[in-house]
Amino acid sequence: MAKPKGHRGTWFAEWGGEQIPCVHQVYFVVRKGKRPIYVDDAVGGNPKWPPFIEAIRKLKKVLLTSDHLENGVPTDRKDYLSLWRVENVRYEHPVLSFEFAERLPPARFS
Repeated sequence: MAKPKGHRGTWFAEWGGEQIPCVHQVYFVVRKGKRPIYVDDAVGGNPKWPPFIEAIRKLKKVLLTSDHLENGVPTDRKDYLSLWRVENVRYEHPVLSFEFAERLPPARFS
């Protein structure tokens, strides 16, 4: 099975005929006895944000990625880790958050 295909400069990758938003593993938060959540508290004024957030709300799916970090901030993707169904997408400037509801197949990308 092929990996998702993304392109430098875009926040999406193609997988299964869809353009799926890619989110950074560094913002994946594990909570004891609860679903994991995503919390990015540095959503800024980049014009890519509104369509990106809208795509997460509409598709209810994201690709979790590992990333190269610079001072703790993701700079570019290293790898695609997993596909997730998400719920409760919230954006309250400057914080984007949602719950990881279910890990979807495939278990890992080859």
